[in-house]
Amino acid sequence: MKYKHITIRERYKIEGYLEAGMSRKRIAELIHKDYSTICREIKRGMVKQILKEYHEVYVYRADYAQLMYEEKEQNKGRKSKLLKNPELVSYLEKQIKRGYSPEVALFTLKQEKPSMCKVCFKTVYNALDRHEFPNITYKDLLYKKETIVPKEPQAKAVDIKRRSIEERPQIINNRLEFGHWEMDCVLSGQCTTSQAALLVLTERLTRASFTFKMPDKTQESVKEKLDQLEKALKGDFHKLIKSITMDNGTEFINQSLIEQSCLNNGLRTTAYYCHAYSAFERGSNENYNRFIRRFVPKGAAIDSYSDKEIYRIMQFINNYPRRMLDFQSSICCLKKYTDNPIFLTLIGNNCCN
Repeated sequence: MKYKHITIRERYKIEGYLEAGMSRKRIAELIHKDYSTICREIKRGMVKQILKEYHEVYVYRADYAQLMYEEKEQNKGRKSKLLKNPELVSYLEKQIKRGYSPEVALFTLKQEKPSMCKVCFKTVYNALDRHEFPNITYKDLLYKKETIVPKEPQAKAVDIKRRSIEERPQIINNRLEFGHWEMDCVLSGQCTTSQAALLVLTERLTRASFTFKMPDKTQESVKEKLDQLEKALKGDFHKLIKSITMDNGTEFINQSLIEQSCLNNGLRTTAYYCHAYSAFERGSNENYNRFIRRFVPKGAAIDSYSDKEIYRIMQFINNYPRRMLDFQSSICCLKKYTDNPIFLTLIGNNCCN
C-alpha cells in the first residue's frame, strides 16, 4: 500500500477524537493509519496550555501540527549549491545584470575562475525559480527560451518580379556558405510620434549583424543604407553580402532597389523574399531583433537613440559569446571568413583575436 501523508482534515479528526477520550490505538483504526504514525503525529502537534491556577497541560492541536508539517516540507531535499557559495551568487548576479545569459555567465566563470564553477546552467534557472538570487529575477534575463513550432507557409499572390525563397539554393538554406544575410526592420512604438526605424541585416552562418538607424521605414531609406554600405566596402560588397532574404514589407518590395549597385550598372547582391506570415524563414534575424529589444524596448522612440548608442548596442551583441557558436562571439566566427578591416569595424569588432 502506498504511503500517504496525514491531511489537515485527518488532523482535526485526531484532535476531536483525543478530546473525546479515545485511545491512540482506536484513533489509528478509525483513520486507517499505523499506531506508530498516530503516536508521532500527536507528539508533533503537542502544545503547552496554561489552565486555572497556572496549571500547565499539553494538548494536541491540529493547526499547530499542520504548521510544523508545512515547515518541514519546505526544508526537505538537497540544499541548493548556490546557497552554499555566496561568492558564486554575487558573480552570476553581476554577469546577468551585465546582459549575459546564465549559460554565457557560467562559461565566462569557467574561463576566469575554473575552481569556482561547479554548477550547470539548469541549476541557475532552478535557483531563479526558487528566488534564491537576492538581487535578480527572470526579468533581468534576455528572455525565457521558447520552443517555436514552424508554421506551414501560406500561399499569397506575389509580384512575379520578386524572387521567392523557394528559389534559394540549398547551400544557403543549410548555412554552408558565408555571405548570405537576412534583413528586417525594427520600428518605434505606435504610441510615439517617432518615424525612425532600425535596419537589421543578420548573416546566417555567423549570426553577425549590421544595425543601422533610419529616419523612417521607406524604400528610399533602406536603399540609402545599403548604398552607404556598398560605398564603404567598394568591390568587396558582393563577396561579403552575396544574398539578402527579407519579408514582403513595403520597405523591401522593390527588388531592383535592393539588388542594383550604386557604383555601376551591375547587381551587387541577390534578393529572396519569404512566404507570407513566415517569420521563421528569417529565424536568425528575428532572434537578433529580440536581442535588440533588450536595449530598445517595444514602445520606445528610436530617434531618441543616437547613432553611437545604436553602434554600441550592435557591438555588444556581435561580441556576445553564443552557445550555438561554442561560446564564441559572432565577430570571432566572422574573422574566419574575412579580414576586411572596414567591414569588421563597421560591424562592431571589439577585442576578439
